[in-house]
Amino acid sequence: MEFSKKYNPSDFEKEIYKKWEDDNKFEPKKSKTWETFYIPMPPPNVTGNLHIWHSLTLTLEDIMVRYHRLKWDDTLWVPWTDHAWISTQTVVEKKLAKEWIWRVQLWREKFLDEVWKWKDEYQKNITGQMRLMWASCDWSKERFTFDEWLNKTVEHVFCDMYNRWLIYKWEYMVNYSPALQTVVSDIEVIYKEEQTEMYYITYFISWSDNELTIATTRPETLLADQAIAVHPKDKRYKKFIWRKVILPIVNKEIPIIWDESVEIEFWTWALKITPAHDSTDYQIWKKHNLKLDYRVIDANGYMTQDAGPFAWQDVKTARENIVELLKSKWNLLKKEPYVHKVWYCERTWCKIETIISTQWFVKSSELAKKVIEWYKKWDFVIIPDRFNKIFEDWIYNLRDWCISRQLWWWHQIPAYYDVKTWELVAVSQDEQWVYKKFWKENVRRDEDVLDTWFSSALWPFSILDWDPKNPSEMYKKYYPAQVLETWSDILFFWVTKMLLLGYDFTWETPFKTIYLNWLVLDEKWKKMSKSFWNVINPIEIIEKFSTDALRLSLVIGNTPWNNMNFSIDNVDNNQVFLNKFWNIFRFVFTNIWEINEDYNDLEKTITKNYSSLLSHEKWILSRLKNVVESTTEWMEKYNFSVAGADLTSFTKDEFADFYIEEYKLTKETSKHWNAVLAYSTLTLLKLWHPYIPFVTEELYWKLTSWIYLIDNSWPNLIDIKKDSVVEEKMGILYDIIRAIRNIRADKWVKPSDFVDIIFKSPNDYKDFLVENDPIIKWLAKVKEISIIWKDWVIENEKLSFWVVSDIDIFVDLWVNLDAEEEKERLKIQIDDKKEYIKIIDHKLLNNEFVKNAPENIVRSEHEKKRQAQEQLEKLLIKFNSL
Repeated sequence: MEFSKKYNPSDFEKEIYKKWEDDNKFEPKKSKTWETFYIPMPPPNVTGNLHIWHSLTLTLEDIMVRYHRLKWDDTLWVPWTDHAWISTQTVVEKKLAKEWIWRVQLWREKFLDEVWKWKDEYQKNITGQMRLMWASCDWSKERFTFDEWLNKTVEHVFCDMYNRWLIYKWEYMVNYSPALQTVVSDIEVIYKEEQTEMYYITYFISWSDNELTIATTRPETLLADQAIAVHPKDKRYKKFIWRKVILPIVNKEIPIIWDESVEIEFWTWALKITPAHDSTDYQIWKKHNLKLDYRVIDANGYMTQDAGPFAWQDVKTARENIVELLKSKWNLLKKEPYVHKVWYCERTWCKIETIISTQWFVKSSELAKKVIEWYKKWDFVIIPDRFNKIFEDWIYNLRDWCISRQLWWWHQIPAYYDVKTWELVAVSQDEQWVYKKFWKENVRRDEDVLDTWFSSALWPFSILDWDPKNPSEMYKKYYPAQVLETWSDILFFWVTKMLLLGYDFTWETPFKTIYLNWLVLDEKWKKMSKSFWNVINPIEIIEKFSTDALRLSLVIGNTPWNNMNFSIDNVDNNQVFLNKFWNIFRFVFTNIWEINEDYNDLEKTITKNYSSLLSHEKWILSRLKNVVESTTEWMEKYNFSVAGADLTSFTKDEFADFYIEEYKLTKETSKHWNAVLAYSTLTLLKLWHPYIPFVTEELYWKLTSWIYLIDNSWPNLIDIKKDSVVEEKMGILYDIIRAIRNIRADKWVKPSDFVDIIFKSPNDYKDFLVENDPIIKWLAKVKEISIIWKDWVIENEKLSFWVVSDIDIFVDLWVNLDAEEEKERLKIQIDDKKEYIKIIDHKLLNNEFVKNAPENIVRSEHEKKRQAQEQLEKLLIKFNSL
């Protein structure tokens, strides 16, 4: 079989994915563990292209899925795309506008036909990108949030909740986008700091010479003021409570009330209450049962007829005119510059209006009771746990959730009104029943659609063909999900909603673990945005480098659950690593060609002949078992960054740099070199497969006659022995080699030049050093090695010094040694050794550690400290002698 000398991912990545998909490798397979693994996918929108954040979430989920497939858990990962309600409708409206066609000119059905055409065209683009970005999801079960079955489920849930008084229609303060002409959620609102002016307006107290000064950035809203609020404990204004003030311009009396939400130290210590145009004022209005008989600004930012002489003016013009009028009436005390936050629509960048509107709401606080009850019982956990506090702040203080939107594209609310009185006559998912009962011409369906988060909240069970009367086999087998992986910034908007509706309809948590990932920032730690010109296209990176290099760059090398800065240099470095990875296995291929023996048979051969294995062979098997155990542990704890970093270190520093090099030296004397090499090679490919699936699959095919790695099993190495004695000795050997290499590097010794070594050691290590003489010479580029008794004194100032365990190492570089340079090198080692002892001391002084750790671990720490102190003493002696 041809084996390229260079890692060329473009030669095989797309081909491998197609083979996997064609051979149904992403579909669930019968479990050998009696366990299932199901993970819901956060859906990308059909409107756009996948960005780097999608790459991160797809990578993390694909790692989990591939790991559980190798464990032979019955694994389900369902792909789905979201309708992107506002984005899709906006794009289609712009498309029609080019043809001078406006949405309102079309019937709803005709407009939706246009939207469906657009969706069908662009959905293929997004799913194609998901395939390019390695998502090994079961495409036979692909879902779209507006599929007929899912639409029926959404309508059923709405009607059921309405019948249980959990959904109601009411007048409330909401965010309104004039450009989109719909209510929007808080997640679709961006806060932007703007320079404006603070106006100080005088309100005269009726039948008195006293006055109150109110500070506001929106003087145009005073026309709708309903009261002035002061804090009940504010001695300055306490005597005025329940008196009245004269509202400027309008010249009507409004009451002075008290409310504890007024900040005593904020501006003028008194707050004007305009419930029709401010959410805080609206809450105060509800508590005090004030009047709310009109509003002066409409949803599109124009003054209403209730604004009197300012009617139909835009807000900016009205503000200027009102300020001039206040000046003329001596009600404007002063104005001064002020910076405050203004709400903007995320999609259109128009200013958000806070308006009172009749909308549909969910009683979130009622649903939250069940979530809180099970949260306290640890029915689900949040990773990382620092988000527990954020979750608690939300779940314990939920306000009712506005679920209606003034759009056409999405799940239309199944509510029907009398066309003459506009009274609600029915809420039903059976449209024909409604028409039969009330006659079609007498009723009209609610024009509004549901909030996108309402349907998305049902996702964990709705995509499993959930039916409350007859649960599907898929639902019974996989629900609840073992884990939900998503972005931390939608913990409230999506995750909390899924918990609310999941517990309400299935009586159990929709997922056992909530895994919140991190933000991917640019190289300068700035958030990626089109306006900053720093958005990275993952498809371009894949085409330039490889899928596997991008996956490694997103997961490894970052502190778990902390934001990461994405660097192209990091992708390039990982591509270099993958090239080395490729060459490691190419070397294996050139030595053993095809591995025809079964993996389990190789393990039996090794365990049967363990006593005849060479030291480095026992060592690599012992280390391999440790790595399998630690990787498995980190995988189970969802700590993929640490697991990947450990694997990288083992592959480069131990497997390639030491084991393979020793293998080259000892191949002729080893009896079972081929079994150990083949077994450790296949094990390493299995461990790496969840992270770099394409290159590992390609290498596995080349080494095993086209057997699929994706169908294989996660290694456990049950019968392989962990040999601590061999590990300790080989660890010392490799520390010696590293020490010599470090000295060579520090002294700028050419790779082709040799050095001489003197080992000063106790008799315990003499045979060990003699046995490994060829290895030290080969790997550290040493010409001559001398071993002397530990009590002998060496007074050659030309020798560089290092200490490993109880072995003193003297390196003769065949040049005159610069004393100052050597002292500087030794000082670094001394400082490192002191810090190491400090860390051990900290551990040993911890009573909890000493009390709870196994006795052998505590003894081991004491032994490490003893050795480190002896090494430090030797380093200090050498340092002081220079």
